[in-house]
Amino acid sequence: MITYDMQERGKSSKYEYLYQCIREDIRAGRLVASERLPSKRVLAHHLSVSISTVEQAYNLLVSEGYLSVRPGSGFFVCTRRSNDIHESQRRSEPVPTQLPKRYAINFKENHCAMRLFPAEIWSRLMRRTLTERTPELYQTVPYNGLLSLRRAIASYLYEFRGISTSPDNIVIGAGTEYLYSKLLQLFGPKSVIAIGKYGSRKLVDLSRSMSIAWCYVPIDDEGLRIDRLSQSPANIVHVSPANHFPTGIVMSESRRKQLLEWLHGIARRYVIEDDYDSELRYSGRALPPLVTQDDTGGVVYLNTFSKTLIPSIRISYMVLPTALMDLYRAQLSFYSCSVSSFEQYTLALFIEGGYFERHINRLHRYFIKQRSHVMSVLANSELSKIADIAPVSVGTHLLVRLHTRLSDKEIQEEAHVRDVNLSMLSDYSLEPDAFNTHCVVMNFASIEPSQVESVVHVLEEIFSKDIKTKEAADERKTHQLPM
Repeated sequence: MITYDMQERGKSSKYEYLYQCIREDIRAGRLVASERLPSKRVLAHHLSVSISTVEQAYNLLVSEGYLSVRPGSGFFVCTRRSNDIHESQRRSEPVPTQLPKRYAINFKENHCAMRLFPAEIWSRLMRRTLTERTPELYQTVPYNGLLSLRRAIASYLYEFRGISTSPDNIVIGAGTEYLYSKLLQLFGPKSVIAIGKYGSRKLVDLSRSMSIAWCYVPIDDEGLRIDRLSQSPANIVHVSPANHFPTGIVMSESRRKQLLEWLHGIARRYVIEDDYDSELRYSGRALPPLVTQDDTGGVVYLNTFSKTLIPSIRISYMVLPTALMDLYRAQLSFYSCSVSSFEQYTLALFIEGGYFERHINRLHRYFIKQRSHVMSVLANSELSKIADIAPVSVGTHLLVRLHTRLSDKEIQEEAHVRDVNLSMLSDYSLEPDAFNTHCVVMNFASIEPSQVESVVHVLEEIFSKDIKTKEAADERKTHQLPM
């Protein structure tokens, strides 16, 4: 049994100290490759710490490649990547600068094609901004963003999302990651952030870089498991009720009610509601945002224009409850706004002139057709013999679950050989299991309609052996003599 003196952790949190101890034992060879570590419950009892402490330490070691998870068996030490000498040698060597590889087909790109962006209108508004706002463009931008853009966003939120807020409660930032970092500063180092098991790890990375504790919470087909959230030490939870990427799960009404009950149960709890992609819904009734159902000031609402416009326009925003906004103003208003006044004025004109609404409607019509086309080609392909297609009701992707002998890593390697960058559901999960393996996250936003058939043909090539195996099995069943 591995043993560490938790009293020697100094100012480090328990999970950080445990992570550091196990990592050093792996690096030094005291824990060898393929060695099984104690279960979370057993180690927690042995060290007199919480199961959550061990879970966070193990999760961090998994994310950094020191441990691997074998479903039903536990945590195992990975093959050591190098010893300390080799690591120090590599750190001293210059790293060649390489541009990101450009793939012929990239399923990981989850943004709109440039041709869908109203570039002509945007250019005209940029010229208008230069003409009408020249003196103001040289002035310092308020810490929370230009008032004209905050007013435009407040009006849009009220009209289209039912959110009533003052422009004074809105903060503009260059991307959601920037706003996350400001929120974490605002909440402070004693906070514990809960995050759904599947999704982007950016908030985890930010929390780790700022020494703020975090934990994963399971999800099911109704959304985040609130019973498990209640058992965790978290006082802040990040959710995407309208569309949990990449699973596409929409949080049920009953689960939303439970989440609000959790929020109101103890003081100083907060919910970060990320409403990413909510504008692009294809089926089902759109439930109101959580922030409209909370009257205690515990929900922070976030959204971005990076997906609906183009990625280079990195403008996101958050709506803070009044008490948090007062705290933000007192503690963080010394930070300059990270978005130029030029882009903010242009976007304000784009929203005020009704261009953003028309752009969203155009995207919606386009993606309904594109989604239907992709599903139709998949359904009529050889791939359909080994694939289950799960249409997602919000956003611009599908989940294609495959019955294959290949591991997710082998699937991606086969795709790379064919100049395809595949995104797998397991890429977004810390722990592999039967639900998240062998499942392609097919982002169709950046694929041209003329490419769809060739894309599916490439997938047929990757899984050709599995398709032939299935055809042979079906043939044997057809010719099997009756008893």
